[in-house]
Formats: sequence, structure tokens, C-alpha cells
Amino acid sequence: MQKAVQFSKNDNVIVSPFSAREALAQVYVGVRDHAADELHRVLQLTGYSKGEAVEEFRKFHEISSPGGGATLKIANRIFVAKRFPLLVNYKDLVRLSFRTRIENINFEDKELAASRINKWVSKRTEKLIENIVSPDNLHNDLKILVINAIYFHGKWKTPFNPKLTDKRQFFIPGEGLVKVDMMHSFINALHGRINVLDAHAVELPYINSNISMLVILPNKLNGLPKVEKLLDEVNLLTVTSGFLKEKVELALPKFKFEFTLNLNNPLKEMGIQTIFYNPDFSDLTSSPQNLFVSEVIQKAVIEVDEEGSKAAAVTEIGAGTLSMPSFFIVDHPFLFAIKDQQRIYFVGRVGRLS
Repeated sequence: MQKAVQFSKNDNVIVSPFSAREALAQVYVGVRDHAADELHRVLQLTGYSKGEAVEEFRKFHEISSPGGGATLKIANRIFVAKRFPLLVNYKDLVRLSFRTRIENINFEDKELAASRINKWVSKRTEKLIENIVSPDNLHNDLKILVINAIYFHGKWKTPFNPKLTDKRQFFIPGEGLVKVDMMHSFINALHGRINVLDAHAVELPYINSNISMLVILPNKLNGLPKVEKLLDEVNLLTVTSGFLKEKVELALPKFKFEFTLNLNNPLKEMGIQTIFYNPDFSDLTSSPQNLFVSEVIQKAVIEVDEEGSKAAAVTEIGAGTLSMPSFFIVDHPFLFAIKDQQRIYFVGRVGRLS
């Protein structure tokens, strides 16, 4: 899913690899044969039978809350054209393993279908995402629509003092300097170099939680393309293992944006092809003929301010410590990830601020 960030031409991007995996896992338990094999491989389920994988999904949802000062809510749903009756066994499996529902919907009544989908997403993301589809997005040939969203709200372990927020310069390649709202803080944080990316990074923890935001800042003002090109060389879950916790003078811009992504092409590039063309959905419906996934849509919103961050989404290196004093001044385009020790919930790019 990091490729979705790399290949997007938008200045500001946010995607949720975790949320997309959750949605695809629900598709996985409904397909057979080659489509199931592709999903099994991409979802990294090697060594698990389908039954064992489903049991692992169920166990995860029993313990998936981050607790403390962070709120994480998963909101995934598969909408299937009404002419394909759903098997009771599949509906029960999705409900028990993923704590969600799959449902039939009349895509031909575009206004009603869009309203129904949007109301569900708005409720599950506490109105952070109001509209994920419009009637124009829906067409009569639509068969399976996969909607995935994940709501996150975290408060910083060390909040920024709003009184210190001021106007500072932020460099936009090709345009020059603009004034942005810059937050300031002195924080004890993991901080160090990522040599293979020609960048450095800081990890900002959320209060009473194992979730943190990793901010990756290129060493050069125009260095973001290089960082993104080499991002696959880095494991974002373990990249800070060589860092030391130290006092950091931090300047981070406030930012808020939304991003909608059709995941069809990124998923195809990852090797998930058959679900879009000729899958066998015999484990989902008694009438699987001509049934395939039409669209996988993810919409995400993120807001970062002095208190913390809100995000919702509907994927051998050199490292070392830096000599003191440590400054981390985010005054040019950067990447970020919201993660814990096991999962990446969001990954994004901030290339333009105003």
C-alpha cells in the first residue's frame, strides 16, 4: 500500500494499509481457487489454511483496541448487487470474524444507494467522513463495492502548547516559501537518521497507547521523491530500533486534508487480479456467475493539531543516533505513518500546506 503513496500525483496523500487489508480479508473468505490464492499470498497468510486465517482474524478483532488515549474504530463493509443472494454461512462468518456485515443493495437506485452507504460511513467514522460515494460513482453494472474506513483519534503524550504556535515558512518545491501554522514543543522522543532514505525521523507517541506517529523528513528540501522511491527498502515498523530517546526541539506544521483513492490499480500491481475479472465467489453466493469486484474505494481524512491527531480511512538499512542538540524542524515536504509495533494504520505524504 505504500506504492499508493509513491505513485499518487497528489501533493497530500493518506492511505490505510491496515484498513484495506481488513476489507480484502472479507473478500478472501468468499472466493475460491485462483482468486483465493492471490489474496492468500498478498495478505501474507502463508502457512495458514483458510479456516486458520479466519480464526486469526477473529482473534485479532477481540484484542484490536489500542486503549488509553487513542480511539481506533474499523469500518468495513461489502455491498453486493441485490440480484446475487448472499449465503447465510458467509454472512455469519463475516459477522463473527470481522464484526461487520455484508449486505445486498440496489445499485440501480443510485440516490438511495449512495445515501445509504454515506450514512453508514458517516456514523462509523463519527462524521469525520461524510461522503465516500456520490450517485455518479454508482452504475447499473456495479456488482461488488468494497468500502473500507478506519477512524483514529489520538492525543499526544506531550501536547503542543497552542500559545507557541506561530507563522513559519514552509518550502514547496517549484513554488517557494509559504507561511503556515507551525507548532512547537520540546519532547523526549526516538530520533535518528535513516541513511538509506537520506532522511531523519522522529516518533511522536500518543498518550496511554502503543500507537505513535512516525514523521520522516528528507535531509534535502527537494528530497521527498528519493525518499518515496526507496521507501520499500525500509520496514516502518522497526525503522526506529536503532534510535535513542533524546530531547528534541520539534517544529511541526498543523495540517488537515482528505484523500479518496480507488485501490483497483494498486491492488492489481500487488498481484490481486482475479477478483476484478473472473473470480469464483461460490463461498459468498449461490449464484456466483458473472460476479466480480467492481470497485475498492478508500477515503481518508487526517487532522493534526496541538492536542493530537484525528484520522479516518474509508499497505539492511543504515540507522544511527544524531549528535546533540537535536532539532527536528519540519519546514518542507515529509512523510508520516501512524503505527504500533505490529501494524501500520496510516501512511501519508504532506507536500503542500497553505
